[in-house]
Order: sequence, then C-alpha cells, then structure tokens
Amino acid sequence: MGSHVHPATIPWKIITNIWANIKSRFLQKHLPLVIIKYPINNSKKAPSTMKNLLIFTVTLLIPLCSCSQTENTDTDEPVIPPPSNNYVLQGSMQGSAELVEAGYTQIHQYMRKIGWDYSEHPNSSSLDHKDGVHGEVIYDLFIRQYIFKLSIHANEKALDGDRGKLIDRQRNEMKTQTTPSWYKLNGNWDEWQQLKWKFKIPKDFRPSGSFTHLHQLKAQEGNNGSPVITITARSNGNGSNRRIQIIHNGDTEETTKGTIIDNLPLEDFEDEWIQVETEMHYTHNGSFSITLSRLSDGKRLVQRSFDDIDLWRKGAISIRNKFGIYRSFGKTLTDENDRPTNGIKDEHILLADFKVYEKNTNPDPQPHD
Repeated sequence: MGSHVHPATIPWKIITNIWANIKSRFLQKHLPLVIIKYPINNSKKAPSTMKNLLIFTVTLLIPLCSCSQTENTDTDEPVIPPPSNNYVLQGSMQGSAELVEAGYTQIHQYMRKIGWDYSEHPNSSSLDHKDGVHGEVIYDLFIRQYIFKLSIHANEKALDGDRGKLIDRQRNEMKTQTTPSWYKLNGNWDEWQQLKWKFKIPKDFRPSGSFTHLHQLKAQEGNNGSPVITITARSNGNGSNRRIQIIHNGDTEETTKGTIIDNLPLEDFEDEWIQVETEMHYTHNGSFSITLSRLSDGKRLVQRSFDDIDLWRKGAISIRNKFGIYRSFGKTLTDENDRPTNGIKDEHILLADFKVYEKNTNPDPQPHD
C-alpha cells in the first residue's frame, strides 16, 4: 500500500469530509475507506480541540478501515453469501400485504401458486378447532417483511388436533408441494439442496417433553414414517432444560444417528429472529450441514456439518420441506374434554423469507431405493 498523509497536514475541510465518510461507511458496515491524498494548503483553521479530536479519530480508524472486508464481528447481522458452486434458485416465498386479515384459504391459495402448501392445520377439518385462527400474515418491523404467523392452541376451552384427529398430538404446518411440477422445491435422489429461511418463537415457549418439531425434512413416498431431519424443541417433563435439538433418522435403524446436535438453550432463540441455512446431499451416503444465526446481534448459535449421513428413504421420489409447530400431548387423550398434562400451552411461530437452491438437479425424479 502507498504512504499516508500525516494527519497534522490534513486541512480542516478534508478532515470533515473524511469524518463524514467514516460515519457513512465504517460505522455502518465496517467497509474500508478510500482516502485520497491532498496537497497541503492554507485552508481555514478549525477550533483546536475539535480538530485534534478528529485528527485522532482519523488516525485511529484509517488503519482499521483498511482491513479485509471479510472480517466478521459478533455485532453485525450475519452476511449470507450468495450460493456458489453452481447452485440455482428454484423458488422463494415471502408473505404479502394482500394476505393481511385474510383467511387460511387465501393463504393456502397464495402458497399454491408458488409451490408451497398450507393444508395441514386445525382449520382443515370440521372435527378440529375449525373456528380458531391458526394462520395469519402480519408485517414485521425488524426484518421489514410481511411474514407468516402460525398459532396452535392448548387451553381449557380449545385444543387443536392433527387434521381432525384429537388423539396424542397437534399440528400446524406449511410445506412444499409434492406434485411433479414442484419437485424442484424438494430433495430428489442425488441432488444437492440449500434451504434458507427465518423463524422466531416467543419468550417462555414451552416445548413438549416428547417432541415439538419446528422443521422437518420428510419423504413423501416409500419409507416415509419418520422425518429424515428435524429441528426440535424439547424440555424435561417438569419444563426444565428447554433446548433445541437437531435429530436424524436414517432409512434403517443401523443408519440412524439420532440426536446429532443437542442442548442449544432455548433462551438463546426466544423472541429473536433466527436465520437458518441448511445444505443436504440426498443419498444414502449423503451430507448435511446447518447454521443457525441470531439476527439481532449476528451470534452464530450453531454451525455443524455431517458427512456419510443417510438422507434418503427407500422408494421415495422426493423429500419435502415442512415448517411450523407439530407437537405431542405427552399422552393419549381419553375423550374430547381431556387435556394434556405436560405443560404445553398456546404458542405461535413466525416464519419468513424462504429460499430453495439446488445443484446437480435431477431432471426426471423417479422412485429410488
């Protein structure tokens, strides 16, 4: 790099220009400054105290600003690099202003046009809590988007079920479609896929001790019982040790790894927008990586990768992506007036900014063992 002008020789006008540059660039995104050398002249003198302060600030910040742009700090919002290595955007979804105060049918119709689906919720059956509000679109000031709010109920007056069945669990989820025209949003054999989205759960979120899935990768066809990957909230029976887990189920018991990430404190996630980035290679000897970053302070809550992991299901065509709240009552209910005793209560999850990328796209997905 070239030599710098000694700060004592920089005229007052130039110093104030540099200070404006610092405020607009360095203090916002820590971008390096471009400092132009000026010849010495006889410009007006500034008040000595202020000028000395600015000279000191410029002297301090010029070398700092010349550092690499790739520097990461704990206070920056995480910078999500554009997909590389031939990844192609297959689809994306955000909420829309037209859906504010709209019903679940309009939300479902909106999603269907762009490859998603909202059909697995309590309003979908007359045998369920059909009159309750479970899906909404609202505006979020922090991420400055229209977002999806999915609510689920467990109280004395209302208990949501699972698509009309009030037995041992309840569900309110959105998902990618599984028709051939939308296979591109799902994981097909030997494809690489990246999923990116944001979620937020409220303070004092109470998970079930059995399971509370917030995200699932689940086969549509073939051996489609257990999800391949879940992001799961869980607690002990008394509500202690509230945590986030990442759980894997292989095609067989021998290829199942179980809980691959555990004991991420739920307090780190509550009332915070979380950016999720996952990458999958859909084979029996595939790979899986996940990064969870908190948007308010840029803190990376987890970043892990796993190789030689079974990410396929015998007989499957596609692995679909599911988002919402799917949780256990912790017992089988005896009748419609029975209630869970595991401490669960009314909850909601906010979801936003979905993006699906692929490479090595399978042009004609078929059932594969």
